[in-house]
Amino acid sequence: MTRADWSRVTAATQAVLDRLDATAIGDVYWHEDGARHFRDRRGAVVTAGRVLGKALLERVPTGGASLWVGAGLAELPVLLAEVLLHDRAVTAANLRQAECDLLNAALQAALPDVPLRYVAADARDAAPGATFDHLGCISVFTDPETFAVLSDVAYGRIAPVQLDVDRFVAERERARTLAVALFARLQRPGLVTTTAEEVAWFLETAAAAGAGVDAGDELLPTAVVGDPVGFLAVR
Repeated sequence: MTRADWSRVTAATQAVLDRLDATAIGDVYWHEDGARHFRDRRGAVVTAGRVLGKALLERVPTGGASLWVGAGLAELPVLLAEVLLHDRAVTAANLRQAECDLLNAALQAALPDVPLRYVAADARDAAPGATFDHLGCISVFTDPETFAVLSDVAYGRIAPVQLDVDRFVAERERARTLAVALFARLQRPGLVTTTAEEVAWFLETAAAAGAGVDAGDELLPTAVVGDPVGFLAVR
């Protein structure tokens, strides 16, 4: 990819960010003083997204397809890079309708002819019948709104004596079920983009499915949460 290619992605990202409702999208992520937080993180969204996008495009084929789970603001530059530079089909699933509506309104205003829109759906149900050569799953199994106990355990926010074992077991089984369903949609060979905290879910699932996994050494920060992201090559 040339400098001009990435300048195109940066310009497209900036155009979408310019048209986002800063207060509304900020409140989705930060709940308090969201517009200020959004303005403060704009540069990081562009910069970190470009770094992750470049790393991803080095690993996935042109004309393939990605399923992104819980995709949102931070993933925007990466999704645009896939579509604009690699002619890839991208399914960006997100359970939060309000977030999808805000991002889609900005995409429609800024880039009406670019085939990228967020889908307000469970990733297990999005694009029914399709399989993908790439699965993006960043900070999904550590989302405190969905997996409160697993998130506390993953980030060391809870002492063992405080652990609600029944809630932990219930969340663990829900997470395992999700990991199995997502992995079933991944073609082999394929690629998983995920955080260091979530790798174990895919390693366990791959082992149960008889798949081999090569974990890359490169870790890249995300723009909003800051979790380290890496790549799993599945064979």
